[in-house]
Amino acid sequence: MAPANPPYDVVLAGFGPTGATLATLLGRAGHRVRVVEREAEVYRLPRAVHFDHEVMRIFQSAGVAEAVLPHTAPISDYRFLNSERELLLGGDIGGPSSDQGWEVDYMFHQPSLERELRDAAEALPSVEVGYGGELAGVETRDDGAVAIVRGPEGEERIEARFVVGADGAASATRRAAGFELEDLGFDEPWVVVDLLGAKGLPDYCVQLCDPARPTTLVPGAHGFYRFEFMLRPDEGPEMDRPANVRRLVSAWLDPDSVEIVRAAVYRFHAVIARQWARGPVAIAGDAAHQTPPFLGQGMCAGIRDAANLAWKLDLLLGGRAGASLLDTYGSEREPHVRRFIDTAILLGRIICTQDPEMARVRDAQMLADAKSSKRVVPSLPDLGPGCLQGGRAQAVHPRVGRLAPQPFVRTGGGEARLDDVTGPGFRLVLRDARGWPDPERLARLASLRGRALVWSDADGAAPEGGLHVRDAGGRASAFFDGHGIHAFLARPDHVTFGVAKAPDDVTALLDDLEAALGR
Repeated sequence: MAPANPPYDVVLAGFGPTGATLATLLGRAGHRVRVVEREAEVYRLPRAVHFDHEVMRIFQSAGVAEAVLPHTAPISDYRFLNSERELLLGGDIGGPSSDQGWEVDYMFHQPSLERELRDAAEALPSVEVGYGGELAGVETRDDGAVAIVRGPEGEERIEARFVVGADGAASATRRAAGFELEDLGFDEPWVVVDLLGAKGLPDYCVQLCDPARPTTLVPGAHGFYRFEFMLRPDEGPEMDRPANVRRLVSAWLDPDSVEIVRAAVYRFHAVIARQWARGPVAIAGDAAHQTPPFLGQGMCAGIRDAANLAWKLDLLLGGRAGASLLDTYGSEREPHVRRFIDTAILLGRIICTQDPEMARVRDAQMLADAKSSKRVVPSLPDLGPGCLQGGRAQAVHPRVGRLAPQPFVRTGGGEARLDDVTGPGFRLVLRDARGWPDPERLARLASLRGRALVWSDADGAAPEGGLHVRDAGGRASAFFDGHGIHAFLARPDHVTFGVAKAPDDVTALLDDLEAALGR
């Protein structure tokens, strides 16, 4: 058996966006984290370029949102065009703001974002980062695990309660744990080109569905612009050579007017792990799933993994939940990521059509749908009503599994985003003080780093043991009335655990949470 109190709570392999976010969330909760990362320097070129409001809210939970913000540029338009530049699909993808308290979508500069995430994690006293090593194996024990790390000075055995692999597509953690990948049947070759100094190109995302050369155009942050060109059957790895890259971009601009900072041939493919956690070992990010880029959700999915896993590990490490809670990590994240990947594949099938006749039929149908108002932009899936089911109070309501709102609220200290007022943990939010929990239940909620509050349209006093925040714009009443509820319970990852339709249902809602956590 492993020692009852090993030197680390979590050994984390990988310090990219997913790993750094997870390290920060765990470190802010006071847990002892040892990070194993091969590369001491952040990769200097962007790879991922987009994240959404949910991810920015997770960054807010990690205390890095304001540091990340200067490295982003909001974007609100995403268009699928045919070879004649007619709109097949898309348009406005959400407007300038959302109920999450942030812009709906951001383009970003990955090297800068990664530095901010790493700095935030390394600043925490309980997080220790070791560079130059990599995970070579994992031994599981009754009460924990041993991570075998190979570094410049030889092999090290590190004991911990949990080992998490956020170590990329070739994850050594996944292999050591014996987790298999399922191939979802999408594999297409593209060349990705990053430019600096591009002028006169669209300031919105474009998927050009031209059978002669399917092409993606993506404006980035910090002056970067990305092209992605699908390769033809007779083209191969040589397409990233300078002469070929110049020929590809010359259809859009003078290649001498820009700096071509990167060109690389990739195979866009789709895979997902059949198992995400077993015993004390879990995987996250690209170690658990890879998606075609047509939704811009690859990194986003990894950050969501980190948010989901962080609060569950926090409760398990503190002895505040049953061991089966970790089983819900994979059962929640796998179907959610699968729906994202399925949607990306659907869009990829539209984009990647290279047969002219098939493209003609596709265009005719999609243009006809547009004229008859049938054109539908695929929506991004919520976690869904299967999330962490615990009983009757949160069953069968459309808000369950959806992100809880984060309005700007007024307190005695002025205006702020709701999460900055409440802090992390579970949040029970009521429209008024009716159904306020008794002191024992409030104490149990507090043991989950949680708190109860009233969110209303008027000034008021905080109930005993709670908080009152005011929304002067009338949105609180509109939210509660619009969904026919009196209260909702949000998880630390901002997903709605359940709702109370009436004041008398609040107690049952909290009891459901206790049951779901195995307490």
